[in-house]
Amino acid sequence: MAAKFRVVGLDLSLTSTGMSDGQSVHAVQTAPGSDSLEARMDRILCQALAFVHSPTQWTDDQPCDRQADLVVIEGSSFGSRGSAVDQLAGLRMLVRHKLYLLNVPFAVVPPSTLKSYTTGSGQASKAQMVAALADRHGLDLLPYKVSHGKYDMADAYALAAMGYTVLKQPLPTAGPPARLASLLTVAWPKLPAEPSVPVS
Repeated sequence: MAAKFRVVGLDLSLTSTGMSDGQSVHAVQTAPGSDSLEARMDRILCQALAFVHSPTQWTDDQPCDRQADLVVIEGSSFGSRGSAVDQLAGLRMLVRHKLYLLNVPFAVVPPSTLKSYTTGSGQASKAQMVAALADRHGLDLLPYKVSHGKYDMADAYALAAMGYTVLKQPLPTAGPPARLASLLTVAWPKLPAEPSVPVS
């Protein structure tokens, strides 16, 4: 049986970062507290990179460490404003720079493109994203509260799904097909020809 790629989707956030590799979904809560903004960003960076490197610490059913072959990150929304936009942009660049140093290919997908790929509409609501993923992939996020990262996990899973599709190993699909034309609008990096060797 041919080895399969591992793609990680990251919906980076200063309060609730969604992460998924198409096998599991997670949301890491990092609400403001006594820490400085820089300390919080460093914590988010470390958690995201830990998941990129290996799912082992996040789930118990993974047989071995397995670094991602491709990371897909949600980009900024051009309609957003305020100081949080600059802070989130800084967080994205921190993650992107670290992935660059680690030689892990990554792509940045605008929110409207992600919505269009997943639901057929670039203006889809967060609830419509959750519903589309349930219809297409059977992803059940109903048990999760919004405050516990439901929408962040949905976006992360959808990002991973895009990556798997562009690598020609799409996730199992039971519902309506994705809008594949959306893939053509993304600036994909040089894609790996074959999956990486698992880290021992």
